[in-house]
Parts: sequence; C-alpha cells; structure tokens
Amino acid sequence: MEIFSTKEDCCGCTACASICTKNAIKMAKDEEGFLYPHIDTEKCVNCGLCASVCPVKKNRVEKFTEQKAFIVRSCNEENVSASTSGGFFLPIAEWFIDQGGYVVGVCYDAKLNVVHKITNKKEELLDFRGSKYVQSNQTDTFSEIRKLLKSNKKVLYTGTPCQVAGLKQYLRGNDQNLWCIDVVCHGVPSPKLWEKYISEMRTKYGSNIKDIKFRSKVMGYHTGNMEIHFENGKHYYNTARTDMMLACFFGEISSRPSCYHCRFKKLQHVSDFTIYDCWSYSKITGKKDDDKGWTHLIVQSEKGLETFEQLKKYYEFVEADIKKGVDLDGSMIEKSAKPHPKRAEFYRDFDTETLSEHVKKYGLITKKDYAIDAVKKILFKLHILQFAKNLKG
Repeated sequence: MEIFSTKEDCCGCTACASICTKNAIKMAKDEEGFLYPHIDTEKCVNCGLCASVCPVKKNRVEKFTEQKAFIVRSCNEENVSASTSGGFFLPIAEWFIDQGGYVVGVCYDAKLNVVHKITNKKEELLDFRGSKYVQSNQTDTFSEIRKLLKSNKKVLYTGTPCQVAGLKQYLRGNDQNLWCIDVVCHGVPSPKLWEKYISEMRTKYGSNIKDIKFRSKVMGYHTGNMEIHFENGKHYYNTARTDMMLACFFGEISSRPSCYHCRFKKLQHVSDFTIYDCWSYSKITGKKDDDKGWTHLIVQSEKGLETFEQLKKYYEFVEADIKKGVDLDGSMIEKSAKPHPKRAEFYRDFDTETLSEHVKKYGLITKKDYAIDAVKKILFKLHILQFAKNLKG
C-alpha cells in the first residue's frame, strides 16, 4: 500500500497512522527531521483506509451559506499583550471549557518540543497561546479526540489548515461536536532545526530556557521578536532579521516540502474559524493602530457564526470585507511560499556545522540586518521607535 508518491504529497497530519486498525503505520522522522508515515508491510492488509483519509488525496470543501469576516481583539488587555496578535483564541477556549468541553492546542513539552495537547483545564490554556513556527507532533491526538466526541463531549481543535483537514477526514463525518480554528500558515519548519536552535541558545547563554515566544510584543506588535528568558536571568530578543530560527523560517529555507506546494491554499476552509495577522488595521478601518495587535477572523461555517454571536461580548470587533483583508494581509491564504533555491542543500549538510555557521553560509542574516536591528533597539530604548510608529499610525 502506498499513501504518497513524493514528499510534496504528505503534510504529516497523522490521519493515516491514526485510522489504521492494524497498527501498521508509524510516523517516523526523515533526514530533515519531518515526520512521515512508514508502513509495516507484514501488518498491512491493503484495506485502503489510510489513503481514504489523506487530506491531500481527498481535499474537500464543505458547503455553507456565507463567510463572514471580522477584525477582532480580546477585551482582556493581558491576553492581548501575551498573544501573538489580537488574542482571539483564549476567550473562545475558556468558553468551551465552561461548557464542559475540551480544547486541543499547541504547546511546549518539558523538553521544549512543540506538541499538540488536549485539556479541560483553563490554566493550561495559557500554554497554547502564541505562534510556534515548528511542525507540531500530534502522536495520538486524533484518536483521543474521536474518543471524546463518541462520549458526546464538545471539542475545540486548533491547528494549521492541513491538520484541520486531516482531522476532519479521519473523523469521516462524525464531527458534530467538533469546532476547529485554523491558523493561516506560512509553512512549518523542521523540529530538527528547532532542536538545534534551542541547543545553541542554551549553550550561548549558559542556561536552560525558562520561557520563549516566537512573536513577542516587547517592541510592539509590528516589530515582532523572538524573546527568550533564561533561568540564569539573562534575556534575549531579536527580530526576524537577526534571530537564527526566524531567519530560516522567513528565508523560506526550512519548511516541509509540502508547504511549498500546499493543497490548502484557498479562501474556503473546512474549519469553523480561520485566523491570521491584521497588519493593516488603519487602512481597513480608518482608525489609529495602537500597535497592540489585531486578528483577522473569517467565520467559515454556520456553526462558527452561531458560536461567535454568543462570544461577541468578549471581543472588540468590526465587521470587515474579506477580499480587502486578504489583499492587504492574507497572501498566505491563497499562495504557497516559494522555496529558497538552496533549500535542499541547506538540509543536506545541516549536521556538518553549527546553526550560526549554517545561517551565515546561506546568507540568511547579513551585516546590514544586524545594523538595522541594532538601530531599532536603540530607538526602542530611547522611546523613539514607538513615537515613530504613532506618527505613522
């Protein structure tokens, strides 16, 4: 039995491994650190279940009456500050738990691996906040969700569009008590790259990591930083220009092969909610942007719209035009990123040198980048950067 012919045809969602009744499929890392299904031919009975739930092979679109678009922000200022953009996730997640439901989100485990986790505890929701630009490990997440749904529990699942599509295919229509939020995706870098980054940062700062954010607002929403607090009290923050992990990500050299040929780049998703960054709040609304962050929200289903109507009191929001939002801020909804011309080479000799040497070798961070970031930090410390943003806003 063959599930995919090339790596561009596998998004790593785990639907195939989760559906196999013979336990014949295991997700295993390739040389780049990405998980792919491997079939034990002695256990496989060629039933075809795995291929039938592959979201790449069965890329469906659900019918609904009308999409609705909003620009939203949580009314909770602390939540907005701690979130990547407008903090849409936390209020809806807390509401689900109040209804006796479960929430499935992405967090770090004890070793800072990026993983999906299921919870019905509000205090654990805080770990799900914030972008994590690494492909998450889902292990048995899909099968655990199915168990919850069979026991009539409500479940809110968050993930990338391909992960949501994989879950919906896996459930094969038995998803009446499932709500899904998908996050518009630029691509997913390798966990192997993330592990190397974490290891080198620990070594450089001589300490374990206490807290890490891919998109901290330490310098404001529009100047997102990788921010790390170390157990020894040291503090690191750099923008995508000069942070090694972010430079690899936005340099289009580190994502999964399927991300550059993404089958889920379209406006209509099978989720109930689609969210993405709102960079152009002032252009869209005509109001001043306070640089705290807003979120574009597309409601993709009638069930989603009914839910949002019940939750509006927890958000600041304005109704928006879908096309204008996509044109200004949502290019990644409909277009795949283009891979760096040396992407294959980047991973081929990945283990031969340090990440800092590797980043320098492939020109992902230049002297000009370091100079620009240094100036920004000086302006930030002198409170001039925010003043300039206010003038622009």
